[in-house]
Amino acid sequence: MPWTDEYTGIPFRINGRTRAGVDCYGLIVLVYRERLGIELPAFTDVARDDSPASLRRVARAYAEHKEAWQRIEEPQPLDIVLLRTGKFIWHAGLVIDRRRMLHAQHGIDSSVEDFTAPLWRHRVEEYRRYAG
Repeated sequence: MPWTDEYTGIPFRINGRTRAGVDCYGLIVLVYRERLGIELPAFTDVARDDSPASLRRVARAYAEHKEAWQRIEEPQPLDIVLLRTGKFIWHAGLVIDRRRMLHAQHGIDSSVEDFTAPLWRHRVEEYRRYAG
């Protein structure tokens, strides 16, 4: 059984950081805590909904804290892929392999998707590895 099976189907919940519910960053927090023993900052005060104002807050928080994540060119499992909509980087997924990510988004429980597929490939902004 792949490790991702343990994390698929978790309900989407804004600011969720547990198996009861996660948002995209909350899924990263949960996996890093359980699989790597790393406690990431929770940032539960940033996202409030899917409004443009909330997306701007998420983008701003990313910009302010991105130095904890080293930019890389070739992602490995458990690195993150950052995705853009319009001018905002607001979504993130956990890299599984060269094509797939584990992620959660509004209206969809956590799932595995191909970030090289047409739906996502034009949104990929960069890959990052946690540097502490």
